Amino acid sequence: MKRQKIYEFDIDTPLNEERREALEANIEKNAGLSPKPFEYGWEEDADILHILIDPVDIEVEFSAGKVEVFATAPVWAKVGFTAKRKAELHTLVETVLRESEFISAA
Repeated sequence: MKRQKIYEFDIDTPLNEERREALEANIEKNAGLSPKPFEYGWEEDADILHILIDPVDIEVEFSAGKVEVFATAPVWAKVGFTAKRKAELHTLVETVLRESEFISAA
């Protein structure tokens, strides 16, 4: 399994405790849009959110001006990650970032 960058978003507001709480609330709010149940949690000493949608591990890395999204999955799971599903996931991630006020509604 190889870690692969799948998205990058420019953000207007960096991660802080308030944004982290808003992000978690929006993940819970939008959980019904996920095709499968999932779990999530933060790395202790880093601004990295892990989302596990078996068998895929998604890492969301926050830095000052951007968010990078990486996925690690077995080859057989990557075959099912079609252009349509990739676009749907992109929209979902962007929606959660906007609703959590990382991205301005410009």
